[in-house]
Amino acid sequence: MDSLQTQAVARQISSVRWLPPRAGNAYTDSELYFVTGSRGKHKELILWTTENPDFQQTGSSDGALATLVARTAHDGDVEQIAAPRPDLVATVSSYGTISLYGIDGSDGSSSLALRQSVSAHRFANGEPAVATGVAVQPVAGADAEVASCGEDGRLACAPLSRLDALQQYDVDSTVVTGVCWPTPKQLAVSTRAGQVKLFDRRAMDEVSAVFVDPSRAYALESIAVHPSQSFRVATGTDQGTVLLWDIRNPKQPTMEVFNIHEANVWAVQFHPADAAKIVSCSDDATIAIAQWLADSPDAAARRPVRRLGSFFNTLSINCLDVCPFTRTSLLVAGSDSCNLLMDKRPAGDPALL
Repeated sequence: MDSLQTQAVARQISSVRWLPPRAGNAYTDSELYFVTGSRGKHKELILWTTENPDFQQTGSSDGALATLVARTAHDGDVEQIAAPRPDLVATVSSYGTISLYGIDGSDGSSSLALRQSVSAHRFANGEPAVATGVAVQPVAGADAEVASCGEDGRLACAPLSRLDALQQYDVDSTVVTGVCWPTPKQLAVSTRAGQVKLFDRRAMDEVSAVFVDPSRAYALESIAVHPSQSFRVATGTDQGTVLLWDIRNPKQPTMEVFNIHEANVWAVQFHPADAAKIVSCSDDATIAIAQWLADSPDAAARRPVRRLGSFFNTLSINCLDVCPFTRTSLLVAGSDSCNLLMDKRPAGDPALL
């Protein structure tokens, strides 16, 4: 198992997300920014900066992986973060809320400030339901929508410019664990009942398609869509497996099972620099990078998996994000061991697997 770089941060990190570049489509700055959310005793949203590995660096004087730039209290545990713009992040909370935070760096420093918040998820008895996932519609402009899902079995959608225009939809009788946008007009969710459901944003009253593994009972814990092939969806399960779905034929979808972890898979992501790799993190305190694209069916059993962990991190790794803006493969993660975790590799490095 390869070792992750570790930085103690004295809080349980439940979500992490890289910010888009502040100018253009590629980073030209020597520093990168990401945001973490925490839960438990410290319910906070924190903005961090770290050196851009694409530039030759001298290294931080104190050896830290990242430097805290700004922090703000968060109402409830931070369950997940989305970062649609360099100056804006969206969060969902254990109190069922969607919140938008602005990042202001106009005066040479940076700050985090709450802009809007709305209650999006409640049970039938009126009690708040945990909001389990958030995703922002992949379109440009202020009219992009933010979608959230929750333990109340609902999806909620609202424009980023006006959260009070929230619309809510009953989509499942069990917990909805994750949400993503395969296309600007299509939403996909994962459920605790082991289903992937597709919805057309223009007709949310009807399910477009439902996918399930008939051979085994899984609870799905996370979901992600391929960055360029919207018909490929990956899900993580409560049994340590990653499922790869090809949903081009709704009546007969294909699915591959990867037995990667030993416990719940809390997050999955297609590697942005090489989408033939799936990155996942788990309650077993490891991160895995698995090669899913094989030259032939016989190669499936021989597909390599690179495993990452740390002697200093024995508890669940809850979240991860691979930076899509650098040539270097730059992964950041967070854990219940109160650690920031990082892995840096040149994009073409064979050691990625």
